[in-house]
Amino acid sequence: MRTLLLIVIAGLLAAACGASDGGLRDEGFVAAGETAVVSPPDMTGDAAATTTPTTLVPDPGVAFVYLLRYDQPEPTRRSVPVGMGIVESSIRDLLVGPSAAEGLLHYSTALLPDTRLLAFSIDNRTAIIDLSAMPSVGKGSEALLALYQLVYTATASGGVDAVKVRVNGRAYGLGSVSGGSSALEQSLTRADLSFVIEVETLLGSSGCAVAKVGAAPFTGARTVTLRRPLDGELVENTIQLRGSVQSRGGPLVIRILQDGLEVTNRIIDEKCRGNFSASIPVPRTLDGAVEVVVIAPGTDGAPAASAQVVVTIAG
Repeated sequence: MRTLLLIVIAGLLAAACGASDGGLRDEGFVAAGETAVVSPPDMTGDAAATTTPTTLVPDPGVAFVYLLRYDQPEPTRRSVPVGMGIVESSIRDLLVGPSAAEGLLHYSTALLPDTRLLAFSIDNRTAIIDLSAMPSVGKGSEALLALYQLVYTATASGGVDAVKVRVNGRAYGLGSVSGGSSALEQSLTRADLSFVIEVETLLGSSGCAVAKVGAAPFTGARTVTLRRPLDGELVENTIQLRGSVQSRGGPLVIRILQDGLEVTNRIIDEKCRGNFSASIPVPRTLDGAVEVVVIAPGTDGAPAASAQVVVTIAG
């Protein structure tokens, strides 16, 4: 998936794309000076609340840090130590990476291990972040995800509008990722990185929240809920799915049908219990109305659960 980015990156850098939805992993309020503790989500409901990243306003003493889950950036909460600004604290926490609990929930980061914050300042609502390292030009998708994490983390508090990234004092940005001159790098805003989720991260990816070890057995009726796509939605290149499943844990089967015949399918082969996401490229020859069906197969004699919508492919 990530190698595809290197082919289309030149076009992406010039494209103007809209902002994307994001999921907020709500760790609850942590008072200033305390250590943030990450708890697995309550699997009796949705594994994460959905909100728009640009609307996040942290409580006093709380910072938002953007990590990756199945290569999809998601905000998580961290406490802010007494005497440190929210933006600087969030960047330092970002460089630490996922906690042990978050690692069990498949959170990761595109930033290189042991990356150090060499210098930090804010000038006219622009954060200037100098790091010891960033992913190399040969790993463009990793570099884009790392830039996304930095920019969205720094601007989450509302006190910063743009970010200038430097590596050992040298400017680093979208031009650097594509092999261009660092002398032309400009400050980066959320709008500059909004294409990363839509084009790079979700294309062909899938994943789900997995029931934590020791979780109480699920005894209710299986349910599958689709939040995206909406019924009747117009789709061009990719069908992007978001939803939640409640079951004892098992694989999800996603089927795309037209006129009753299966066109393509995906299987999320995990013990899903909670939120799930998937992105299915649309075959070039496909157009018109198609049915999207998500199935949680039944086990031990229990009935299966499913959800379905009809979308229109713009051929």
